[in-house]
Amino acid sequence: MAGSSRKNVSGTTWDVYLYVLTSREPIGVRDVWRTLSFSSPSLAQYHINKLLDLKLIESTPEGKYRVNEEEQVDALRSFILLRGRLVPRLVFYGAIISGILASYFVLWPFRWDFRDLVVLAVSVFSVIAFFFEAYNQYKGLRVV
Repeated sequence: MAGSSRKNVSGTTWDVYLYVLTSREPIGVRDVWRTLSFSSPSLAQYHINKLLDLKLIESTPEGKYRVNEEEQVDALRSFILLRGRLVPRLVFYGAIISGILASYFVLWPFRWDFRDLVVLAVSVFSVIAFFFEAYNQYKGLRVV
């Protein structure tokens, strides 16, 4: 994404931004109102207007809203949007290390010597660390 924004988005506006970001198609004010259980559509419009002012979302000709692809919130740099879901990048790193460990077991005769134990210990520690940190990152988001 071209532009980096150091924009302060928090609380309910952050929830609206995450909803628009993870939506597969442009969404309307009433979609936000119903999905996020706001008290009125005008409250949803208020938060949408804040995101429009920050240029994080843009309106479509149909009167709906989608994420502005040229802007990005710094907090989401460590995530990949995959089929409408935010996935921490650390998940992919953990999967790569898991694949390397699995291929080591399959392709190398495992003899339980010092080298095998070091490879096993480092790999298992790395996989646990990557997935634990990915879980903490994902838990830090409030995704609808």
